[in-house]
Amino acid sequence: MVQKVLVTDYAWPNLEVERGVLTEIGVELVEAPDGDEETLAGLAKGCCGILTCWAQTTRKVIEAALPNLKVISRYGVGLDNIDVVFATEQGIPVTRVPDYCMVDVAEHTMALLMALSRKVARFDRLVREGTWDIQEVLPLRRLTGQTLGLVGFGQIAREVVPRAKAFGLRVVAYSRSLRPDQAEEAGVEAVDLNTLLEASDYVSLHCPSTEETQGMVNAEFLSGMKETACLINTSRGDIVDEGALAEALEEGVIAGAALDVRRSEPPGEGDVLIPIEKVIHTPHAAFYSAESLIELQEKTAWEARRIMTGEDPIHLVNPEYKNHT
Repeated sequence: MVQKVLVTDYAWPNLEVERGVLTEIGVELVEAPDGDEETLAGLAKGCCGILTCWAQTTRKVIEAALPNLKVISRYGVGLDNIDVVFATEQGIPVTRVPDYCMVDVAEHTMALLMALSRKVARFDRLVREGTWDIQEVLPLRRLTGQTLGLVGFGQIAREVVPRAKAFGLRVVAYSRSLRPDQAEEAGVEAVDLNTLLEASDYVSLHCPSTEETQGMVNAEFLSGMKETACLINTSRGDIVDEGALAEALEEGVIAGAALDVRRSEPPGEGDVLIPIEKVIHTPHAAFYSAESLIELQEKTAWEARRIMTGEDPIHLVNPEYKNHT
């Protein structure tokens, strides 16, 4: 008997990777033409699985798939688009993929750091405007011997370390859970946050968005940095108080910033950071590579396959679902 799995939405050319994983167990994929709740609820009927990226997988959508539904598998990390509480109450496991694109974000972090160091974006704009003059953006400093501070020390930050050290950077790190022996093993110095800010020429954020970290990069945080230092954010936009950052840049409290993530994406009209020459912007692109998308597709589909074949998933969000089965 053919089983059906609904794919609510995706941002890659096709679903051949998912089909390669799931057709082996007799699964047929149902592709939603849009993310409208009524559309998804209609297509969910009779489905034993849901793969979802950004589309709202609401109570109504989940309910429509009952009693056949066995799993909801999220493409990525965040769960804001899934009614996890209702899924749990119905005994439905929810999975996610927190461990893809680590290399890609680390590489993007280094790309932004290098662009800040050599003022690449500013040079490019000047040349396109007809100015061929190195004096416009001086000073430039050698990267070797400078210090990179990593705020947060999860998998992505750990991927940054060898890349940064290859360029001759000293690396220090702050995380509440980072022990000195772990830091030594990873090749970094564990320091407190104030020491990191005082010592670092580049401060790179690698924190999750939590009640504790939201707005953490505020005026006090920025004033603790060197005047010559730059901020890099490839983690979450709401970690940064953007008004405070704009003010710090305009007043010369810090020298520059490179932002791949923002509080509002895309930034709205009248955004305070877009006009500032000292800021490099990329459109939440750090996660992306052809390889990372294949990795995401495979891991999401495999989590669904594991549950559908009676195996344990690797990244289960709601183990308490078993209390309701």
